[in-house]
Amino acid sequence: MTHPRPILLMTRPPAASDRFVADLPEPVRDRTDIVASPLIGIDPLPVTLSLAGVAGLLFTSANGVAASAALTGNRDLPAYCVGEVTAQAARDAGWDATCVGLDARELVAALTRSRPAAPLLHLRGVHASGDIAGDLTAAGLPTRAQAVYDQQLLAPTPEALGVLTGAVPVIAPLFSPRTARHFATLPATAPLHLLALSEAVAEPLRALEFRELLIAAQPDAASTAVLVETCVNRLARVEAEPGAQ
Repeated sequence: MTHPRPILLMTRPPAASDRFVADLPEPVRDRTDIVASPLIGIDPLPVTLSLAGVAGLLFTSANGVAASAALTGNRDLPAYCVGEVTAQAARDAGWDATCVGLDARELVAALTRSRPAAPLLHLRGVHASGDIAGDLTAAGLPTRAQAVYDQQLLAPTPEALGVLTGAVPVIAPLFSPRTARHFATLPATAPLHLLALSEAVAEPLRALEFRELLIAAQPDAASTAVLVETCVNRLARVEAEPGAQ
């Protein structure tokens, strides 16, 4: 008996989802049906960005890089970034960028140790978990934050609702606590295989009915992709077992 392939449900904004899927091994892509339904929309804010007196920039996402690059032509300041993807986006935009941690906690710890020139400016979204600027300021590195983009919640597509209420296994990588909280409100009766970027992302998902909830070894896309591959391989083995229905 031929079993339907599991659904890989991508909920990130389109560019990030496309990049994540493209980086998956080809055999993984070939053994899933991909459904894209962004649950967060990225909207740059029409704000004025003043860098007067600022000694360095903080970027915690490629979205912050893109929004900031459109607001200023100044590329003279060093950029301290969370994650290599963010750092590479900043380099591509013209900044001298360094990855100094895989999450906000690691960034704060690294900068507290290295003591770069300050004040620093964290260019971020309206919605953020934690307070990087406050933590660094408390550690003796004066830092302020400015929102340069908003993250609007989006309704799932009809196709996404269909697979979530269907019978085919759904593999859902989730990358932010806000997206996870939104996902947790959706009607879902399908067999769910939930893959969380971090413990903070996993927390809102624990109240759901799921087949498994896995947390990435490191809070980055590469580690989450490993979970996708692990999950796809496990489902393939189960379907291949004698007597599988």
